[in-house]
Amino acid sequence: MLPPKEEIKRNLESGLPILIYDFDGREEEVDMVFYAGAVTWKSINLLRKDAGGLICYVTGNNEAKKLGITFMTEIVKEKYPSLYKKPPYGDEPAFALWVNHISTRTGINDEDRAKTISELHKTISMIRIREDEARNKFYTEFYAPGHVPILISRGLKNRKGHTELSTSLLEYIGLERSGVIAEMLGDGKSLSKEKAMLYAKNNGFLFIEGKEIVLEVIR
Repeated sequence: MLPPKEEIKRNLESGLPILIYDFDGREEEVDMVFYAGAVTWKSINLLRKDAGGLICYVTGNNEAKKLGITFMTEIVKEKYPSLYKKPPYGDEPAFALWVNHISTRTGINDEDRAKTISELHKTISMIRIREDEARNKFYTEFYAPGHVPILISRGLKNRKGHTELSTSLLEYIGLERSGVIAEMLGDGKSLSKEKAMLYAKNNGFLFIEGKEIVLEVIR
């Protein structure tokens, strides 16, 4: 069972991460997840040091469409069809563009990536009330390729990866579909579910399973 909405929201808005395990028989991986509206360079530092996987910005499909962003798979299918193949777990990836904000220096250090993510969050937050301004901000203030990959949710009914799980959870608790995720790694492989649960307990972070999110979001 999911923790109460208020508890999840309070943790994320205060800048704490939550850990999300996908599913037995899928990737069987745990991602560290932050709400992009509360991300600082210290968040990126924690993702880099304690999670260790690729640090990605995640948002919803509707938001991406309004900005005119498409999935990288569509670009590969059109430009490099011989490279298009599905991953072993069967789902098409959620990757879209990789971007930097124009105010960053190289784009890779913790402060630079936090800046890019914060500005992406501002852009996404603007969409609902000022769509034209949000689109203009995106194409004026960002450039590609950069150091922050944008992942787009395909919807939990279509794909049950960490992009879909995290954005669905954010929407469920009343926050913008705007997050930052990174896979937790161990020695040579992904960190086991058991070790991730122990890490969460020792650090006071919430640990949530994908099946719990699906039960609440898909009824």
